[in-house]
Amino acid sequence: MKKSIAIVVVAATGCVSSAPVSFSGVAPPGRETAYQCAVAQLNIMGYTIEDGNADAGFVRGRKQTSGIGTQIVTGNTYHDLLTATAFDNPATDETNLRVVASRIAEHDVSLVGALAGDEPEQGEDIIGPSETGKADARTLLANCGVSNVTGNMDGQAEHLLEGTVDSF
Repeated sequence: MKKSIAIVVVAATGCVSSAPVSFSGVAPPGRETAYQCAVAQLNIMGYTIEDGNADAGFVRGRKQTSGIGTQIVTGNTYHDLLTATAFDNPATDETNLRVVASRIAEHDVSLVGALAGDEPEQGEDIIGPSETGKADARTLLANCGVSNVTGNMDGQAEHLLEGTVDSF
């Protein structure tokens, strides 16, 4: 009985961690300034800009995080994915910056699968972010001067910078 409970807990934990994680806070005034900072930080951290729109205030960057060994053995290539969105909140007259961290698993054929004659599974799956991806999201916000940062880490609100506490 104890074994089956442990398996259920582990399985449930795995389900929770597959979701993207969002961090947000108050940026220095000006949506365009926050957007430009996010683009610059993604470039500094080695992310390739794959999509974005200055008028809409969003940018998405991707960075490969797995090596050739992982690709040969598993057939997967992993990428951290950060999507930053800058917006002005008319209710508070504040500029906000939100960063969503996730991870992409690109499927191809593994060496083991090729030797076994398996058909390659191709495509992409969005999975939960790596610890590095979450750290990069927090770094982007900190380097852009964002304060009162909150995040959704495994479904729980968490205050991340300077021990600040927001009122809800």
